[in-house]
Amino acid sequence: MKAFVGLLRLLAGLLILATALPAILALFGFAVSFLDLFNHLQLLLFFGTLIGLAIGLLLRVRRIGLVLALLGFAASAWTFVPEWASGLAPRQPNSDVTVLKLMTHNIFGLNYDMQRVAAVIAAESPDIIALQEFFPEQASELGALLKANYPYSVRCQGGKRANLGLYSRIPFDREMTAADCPSDAYGTQRTAHIIAGFALSDGTHFTVMTTHMDWPFPIERQQEEYAAAEEAVNAVQGPLLVVGDFNSTPWSYTMKGFEAATGLRRETRDLVTYPVLFTVPERFVADGLLRTAPFLPLDQVFERGIVVHELHRGAETGSDHLPVVLTFSVAES
Repeated sequence: MKAFVGLLRLLAGLLILATALPAILALFGFAVSFLDLFNHLQLLLFFGTLIGLAIGLLLRVRRIGLVLALLGFAASAWTFVPEWASGLAPRQPNSDVTVLKLMTHNIFGLNYDMQRVAAVIAAESPDIIALQEFFPEQASELGALLKANYPYSVRCQGGKRANLGLYSRIPFDREMTAADCPSDAYGTQRTAHIIAGFALSDGTHFTVMTTHMDWPFPIERQQEEYAAAEEAVNAVQGPLLVVGDFNSTPWSYTMKGFEAATGLRRETRDLVTYPVLFTVPERFVADGLLRTAPFLPLDQVFERGIVVHELHRGAETGSDHLPVVLTFSVAES
């Protein structure tokens, strides 16, 4: 029995070390970019350190282990709890203004069921659809399914993260320029953005921008992509919605820096959207896609001069991401 308890204490100590140490190091991500990578795992670190602390107290692990667990939990809570609490804030109800609906969704390069994607879109019935990871074969089929209800569209076909689409029931009064999107699918520019302007019947005008960033590592690559997005955002005048797969979580200093550099307000609060599926070797799962529970909030909605009345996750489409759907209006001057 004593040996068994000793083994449990050892396992508890390993859990504390594996969760508390990254949680503490993540606090210093503002100074060392590499340490900011740990912030993307804050949901796991928060509950991991909490469980480690509880088990440590129950098994009476050494004091140094309890102190480490407590410090790790406190460090993670410092980052995690404010984001969670902000998701509870009420939104402004609809007023006597034009209210629109937008869906943003990474449809996943290995998702070939465009009928299912179209069905989820039809159920939500958005006025504007922003799509990421939207490759030519998917665009050909889904575009045909959407054409009747969404006659206005623009698509970007470029590097790995630059395959984007924007569909709308409302005509554009400004479309992206050739500089916004690379035309070489094998070029060095892996990301891009679509920018389109809209004028409503009541005279208000707003702009929608969608983009797709790379993963946080290599760090320098994503930093360059965020810098390019910041430049594009700051060049747009007036009310603006920026949506897409940012491959970064709100707990990271990268995301906080993007908000500060652009003056945008993030509306996606405590909204996990990835991964619904996870790619694994086919020897483990027949189709190479393992079903999982989302734990990363990667899909974001930012605004400037826009009032978001409601925001939620959409139904599964066969993608590894869940859609994000919001209703909004242009803020009164």
